[in-house]
Amino acid sequence: MKLRLIFGLLLMTLFSCNPSKDKKVDQTTISFKTDDSSKLYFKNVRQNAYDVQVMEEAKLEVYRYKKRVEESEGPIINLALVNNWRFDEAYVLLEPNQATGDLNSLKLTYNNEAGEAGTIEFINGNKQNHLNFALAVYEQIQNESEFKLIKDDRRLDILRDSKSQEAFRITMFDYLRLVRGL
Repeated sequence: MKLRLIFGLLLMTLFSCNPSKDKKVDQTTISFKTDDSSKLYFKNVRQNAYDVQVMEEAKLEVYRYKKRVEESEGPIINLALVNNWRFDEAYVLLEPNQATGDLNSLKLTYNNEAGEAGTIEFINGNKQNHLNFALAVYEQIQNESEFKLIKDDRRLDILRDSKSQEAFRITMFDYLRLVRGL
């Protein structure tokens, strides 16, 4: 009887600490604010999945997912998490490779098996623009969409394999936990 109770409590704890990766995000509730418990969780549980760059003078910590796609002939969009510990804020930062082009204008199209199609556009901007673009891509990854980058009037595959999509999804999921968006 005790063993069954302990096992039940363990399962409840495990599932309550690990929200579904398909959970939809209410974008209106997301702020850039972090709190002590979310930072503590990230540092103790998730930080070891990331490469860390400490920028002493700026008082920032930049985290890049270790299993991200770094080398590719085609376009890549990786994400970095930026912890601005001085102001208790965190940001998500788009990091395209050279094949993707610069961030002055980035346009992706998506479509999925449900027949949904659309465009996600990033125009050079601030932390909110980075977040809005990343959230839109994250939502479409959850919808199992295929992506194309529009560059020089051509459509190039991007986020085409499970490794690149999973790196993007995990980084966004960790970011949303850090800012209490999930």
